[in-house]
Amino acid sequence: TYLATEVRKLLAEHGTKSTLIASYSNTAANEIASRFAGTGLSPETRMVGTLHSHAYRSIGYDNTVALDGKIIRDWNSNFGDKWFITPDGNSSGRSTKGVTWDDRLAQLDKLRAEMAHEDTWRDREDVDDDFLVFAKKWKEWKKDVGAIDYTDMIELAYQRARDGERAPGNPEFIISDESQDMTPLETALTLAWGTHVQNMLLAGDDDQAINGWRGGSATPMIDLNGPNVASKTLTKSHRVPEHVRLVAENWIRYVSHRYEKVYTARTRMEGDVDTGEIIGGTAFRVPESLANPGLLVRINRDLDAGKDVMVIASCNYMLEQLIINLKKEGIPFHNPYRPAETRWNPLGGAGREDSMSTAERVHRYLVLADRDWTGDDVQAWMELVKIQDAGMVSNAKRIVATWGRDPVPYEDIVSLFKTDEALDWATQPDPDWLASCLLKAKAPYAAYPLEIARQHGHTVLAQKPRVVVGTIHSVKGAGADIVYLAPDVSAAMREDLMRTGNRDEVTRLFYVGMTRAKESLRVLAPSGGAHMSRLIPAELEVS
Repeated sequence: TYLATEVRKLLAEHGTKSTLIASYSNTAANEIASRFAGTGLSPETRMVGTLHSHAYRSIGYDNTVALDGKIIRDWNSNFGDKWFITPDGNSSGRSTKGVTWDDRLAQLDKLRAEMAHEDTWRDREDVDDDFLVFAKKWKEWKKDVGAIDYTDMIELAYQRARDGERAPGNPEFIISDESQDMTPLETALTLAWGTHVQNMLLAGDDDQAINGWRGGSATPMIDLNGPNVASKTLTKSHRVPEHVRLVAENWIRYVSHRYEKVYTARTRMEGDVDTGEIIGGTAFRVPESLANPGLLVRINRDLDAGKDVMVIASCNYMLEQLIINLKKEGIPFHNPYRPAETRWNPLGGAGREDSMSTAERVHRYLVLADRDWTGDDVQAWMELVKIQDAGMVSNAKRIVATWGRDPVPYEDIVSLFKTDEALDWATQPDPDWLASCLLKAKAPYAAYPLEIARQHGHTVLAQKPRVVVGTIHSVKGAGADIVYLAPDVSAAMREDLMRTGNRDEVTRLFYVGMTRAKESLRVLAPSGGAHMSRLIPAELEVS
């Protein structure tokens, strides 16, 4: 809200090309641009976008990107047996040939993002000889094919900025959002561009700096000072209730190096008038773990009360049993913040805009309970069934292909079926009929939406799920009325808790998890052993 107000002032006084806005992700860039519809500020103006997109613009669009599918194919054809790299945009992260080296490439990017000199890499515990050979070969290959990777974009733009080149678009003002997640290299580039503008605003919350895995660090922002530097702390949360604020504030004090800040919990709003009444909320422990079926009883109770629910954990694998339980009970869930993650979005919603999810096709069959089928409806659900098992005539699909979007007369529906018995069973409509004649390839995808329809009715399939499931990283920036937070940590995190710098990262991660709650934070029981419960100490509980 504060940033939006500041941007509107700048646009009104100086015009749409006066201000360069850098975000952390494409999603964030689009969200920022959507808030200024009609002002002329949009991704198309190239004044709002990710820092990488601005850097790429500053060095020239003629540079070939190394991870582009067509380019990385050359690398994989030469080195894929040992060092396979997943093409950019391939969400699977897996290869049928060789072993992926995506993690090693990420390690290389992190070292460079931290501005660690190559001469010092060998002295690091996480670096071995094989990695050094890979890093050298990767550098040589990029030069041979004339390609750059994403870290190159920042490095090259930084070199130009140090030589006096201004930010792309020659802006008068720069606003950097989520600055706590920038790497030292990205911060250096932003500050170098900032030397040539009237004013620069770095917005961020160091307590939510949870991207250390890629070299992200809030330290440069925290330590920024001098006669030309002024700090402003926003004093009110628009999401967090008081009891959640108390728990989160006590917890975040375990971080060794942070910017101290004081803010009040959100207050009740009536229309456009702030009543000043602080919303207390609740924060407490519950006896169920992520895998406990009893958690679903709580979730259903919350849904019946009209609440939105979020269940989050520190690692993806911790959510596996929960997802199995949710599917078994027919409780709809999704993760709109990671639409390409199919495990968290089994009802669809990701991919091409012209594609139709299996859940939507199931719903198109069951709508007959409320209205007549249209030609589009029949075409949609017929893609799921085996014509013979459905008791339909052999040319049924050719008949349906001629129907349009209007309601289909009953006599036309009759013409699709061989017998009155088949017609009667198909037109109940009945989830069990659809399940009985599914194509073998479609059955695994249709099972979950069919179970939802059985237990909650088909109309639920047309509604946005009110349960969000995901990692803490995936929901950063989002919120829900009720948040169930798992205190479990992985083996690697347990090791991190023994080291101060890494312990800070874990502490901030759970702080982000806590502060997603709009009304109630509920800390789950640990799944993997009582020692994990120490992660959120008992003295932090409030009732």
